[in-house]
Amino acid sequence: MKRSVIAALLILMISGMVYSQGFDFPGFPGMPGGGSDAGSNKARDRADDAMDKMQGLIPMRFFSAINRNPIPSATIEIPNVGTFVTNNQGKISFPRIPDGTYTLTFSKDGFITTPIDFRVLLGGVDFNWYSISPVMPAPPPPRPAQTTANQIIPDRNYRIVLEWGERPADLDIHFVKSGGSGAYHISYFNMRTADDGNATLDRDDTNGYGPETITIGRVEQNAVYTCYVQDYTNRNNTSSTQMAQNGGAVIRVYSQNRLVNTFNIPANAPGVVWNVFRIERGEVITVNTVTAAVR
Repeated sequence: MKRSVIAALLILMISGMVYSQGFDFPGFPGMPGGGSDAGSNKARDRADDAMDKMQGLIPMRFFSAINRNPIPSATIEIPNVGTFVTNNQGKISFPRIPDGTYTLTFSKDGFITTPIDFRVLLGGVDFNWYSISPVMPAPPPPRPAQTTANQIIPDRNYRIVLEWGERPADLDIHFVKSGGSGAYHISYFNMRTADDGNATLDRDDTNGYGPETITIGRVEQNAVYTCYVQDYTNRNNTSSTQMAQNGGAVIRVYSQNRLVNTFNIPANAPGVVWNVFRIERGEVITVNTVTAAVR
């Protein structure tokens, strides 16, 4: 036991000195330059969580989906387990509970109240870091190009949040619009803001866990929108199953300031492209398949 504690302490000390190149400009999360997403922060959190687990605790952490800043003073309710308040690191911890599936509810002013299912297996949790959407502003007014023929669906905005585990290091979310007043393709390589100013890549992540977040301010009646995820790390190994292993990846979709969909990647599915959903006439249509290439 003493050796285990010493080893964990060494990991914690070393992780504080680790530097892993992040993708954040100061004040502009998602672009090169370090910041809240520096890999060393994640390493420290992992080591701190390992200490909790050694003491028979289950740790959980909650971050903003926009900038990955920890969310303090949030209330976490887990029926038949307890009610907890996050500390300054956005963390709670509680004694181990029996294996099974549970639902927690996150709530805090300024954030969308979010229910999240989690699984306890052998005293541990597959996913214990969660990214929560701040409250979304009202959709902006339409631009001149968005005419009556390309009618805007009132009060319909979306925020898409991608999370995953430590591996693969780099997953990329893509959001593609076709038809309507004009096409766009939002992802890391193309543009942070669509040509019509209507969709943004809020955050890119290249060293595991996420989140990657896209916000769509409004949707058009006559456009089709497609969301997929590419395993950039394993892009040259199209039969890789890494994206779908160890709990896999998850996408949460928010609209009108509530959680409307949660998508989990099919377990152990081979492929490097996760085709998640599309939006037609303002309705989210499930696809949820894994393929070797974009379809």
